[in-house]
Amino acid sequence: MVVKTPSGDISAKVHVLMTTGDIPALGKMACHVGHMSKDGCRICHVVGQSPGHGQYFRMPSAITMRTPESFKHFDEVASSSKKGLTGQSPFSLLDSFSGPFFFALDEMHGICHGIGKQVWGLVCGKYGKDHPLSLSLAAQKEIGTAMVSTRRSIPTFFHGAWINIATRSGYFRAVDWADFILFVIPTLVAERVRDQAARKALLDLVQTCNLLMSWELSAEEKTLIKTNLVAWNAYLEASLAKEEVQLKVFTINQHLLQHYPAMIEAYGPPRAYSARSVERAIGEYSRAIKSNSAIGINAGNIMLGLTQIRQMRVENSITTTATVTATTLLQYDDPSAGWPIDREGSNVGTDSDIEFWGPLRNRTIVDSFGGISCLPEILQKFYESKGEECSMIEAAIKTSRKAFVNGCVIDSALDHNCVREAHNVRLQVQVDENRNIGQSYSPVYKDFFGKVVVFFEHKLNNKRWPLVLVNVYAVRLVNSIPAINNGQMKPMVVHLADVKELVGLVKSDATINTITTTATTYVVWPELNRGPKLSLGSLADL
Repeated sequence: MVVKTPSGDISAKVHVLMTTGDIPALGKMACHVGHMSKDGCRICHVVGQSPGHGQYFRMPSAITMRTPESFKHFDEVASSSKKGLTGQSPFSLLDSFSGPFFFALDEMHGICHGIGKQVWGLVCGKYGKDHPLSLSLAAQKEIGTAMVSTRRSIPTFFHGAWINIATRSGYFRAVDWADFILFVIPTLVAERVRDQAARKALLDLVQTCNLLMSWELSAEEKTLIKTNLVAWNAYLEASLAKEEVQLKVFTINQHLLQHYPAMIEAYGPPRAYSARSVERAIGEYSRAIKSNSAIGINAGNIMLGLTQIRQMRVENSITTTATVTATTLLQYDDPSAGWPIDREGSNVGTDSDIEFWGPLRNRTIVDSFGGISCLPEILQKFYESKGEECSMIEAAIKTSRKAFVNGCVIDSALDHNCVREAHNVRLQVQVDENRNIGQSYSPVYKDFFGKVVVFFEHKLNNKRWPLVLVNVYAVRLVNSIPAINNGQMKPMVVHLADVKELVGLVKSDATINTITTTATTYVVWPELNRGPKLSLGSLADL
């Protein structure tokens, strides 16, 4: 960790000591009665309401937080301070014990499982059917069918299985619920919600969940989280007051969601102390443990074995990397690589970690690639836009079907059969801001989306240029999500460093009325609703 102070930067290695997990497990560690009790929150002294079965927790206007002393000095504090606690937690004896947030809110269990299920419950009418977020059975089936048909165009690094939520929501894992919140709700669900206030509340909740699942948060984003959470809770309260939803919508996860701003102030972004990595490790160990009598010894041996295997992989990778030949790998970390140059004469994009992966083929620019036969013209246009002398362009190129771009493996669409597509990308391309108004050249970077047709290396002016032939999509915004204008594409050559990340395509056939359907293809990616605001370009800019 680097702490910036007026007198200089302070570097330190910091370890955060806390416990994390699901609500029942943390309740045991905190010596708390659990969320089925009237004192069901381990963070504050909210009192549960029970209309019949279960306990439900509305967020009061004035909230009393549990104090560190109620955990540390259980036998000495007043009974009102230790309501809901059954004893003194052993963790409270630690010097690093900080109070109720030591038993951390886990975004995997609380947001993915908890809030994801809650929203789908609202859609299905679990909490009442007279509110705008409740959709018909036909709409639910459409959403489930669209998720299945979309699966092919969602890269595997999205982690979710993209199965039919209408029929198989009981089989959803945390990563499936995460993809549902981040990518299905703002597309397939939001387009079917007709009430603008309800849709805005839902989309603001999605944005908040996206921020809560991120590794870094700015001061503005932390303020936005708090504002949106208050608004979402107010929306549910208003719906309850109008008797559109039932009290049971205020689940323990809905209540704990309101505590995330304070949790962030205490420990930082929830993703940094999420149980995701722990759950993955548990899954790997569980599958490997075979002993019924000496489980602990078996698990210890498995951990040692995995450590040894990973060390061998590291050593082998060091020895094998040096033996990779030019027939399987093209790298661009030497002076022979071609890079765009900015106004100051400096190379642009040289900090990018990019490679072409084999199999490599020798082709020519006059060949046809995915039905595109104009490569010579658009290649010349690319070089002219970079200020390169290109009166004589060599025909020879070396093509590749895969590229490694800043930690991400991207496929090309050319002659590539796959179960899950990985060739739709977000681009950031320099264009002339004044191109369409006839004024002097003014360079600006804009965001585009497209399909990678083929990766290729071309030599010009003694430089090896790593280039990409892409079909750029025409897009519009639907509920602030980029959506492709079907059938409108433009072939273009870009530098490999202009490719920023993989994206997925969510395809929808939403029924507008009984006789009309509209087909929409949304573009989604992990930074959607979280990263810097897009400066969306149009095909006319290219």
